Amino acid sequence: MKDFVTDPTCNLKFDVFLNRDGNIVQPGETVAGKKSVTFSGIKSDITIEEAINTENSSALHNGVAGLMWLLSGSDEGNFDELSIKKTSTEIVDEV
Repeated sequence: MKDFVTDPTCNLKFDVFLNRDGNIVQPGETVAGKKSVTFSGIKSDITIEEAINTENSSALHNGVAGLMWLLSGSDEGNFDELSIKKTSTEIVDEV
């Protein structure tokens, strides 16, 4: 018998701000463009507060903010928090 396993993982897609050299914007730099980035395999029950750094986040760097910090060394002002889209997946599993 097969059954749906709902939301095992999700993808997070968001817009990253770029400087005029095409690199991720650092604090104090001017935004010259943006590019969409997708991270796959995120836990499916992630909340918006886990996806960005807020006062209610459980860790200093987590979710998208943590990934941006790893890529650019900063998580301040280098991605558009309003652009975050979460896409969950369902899989068919043998029961």
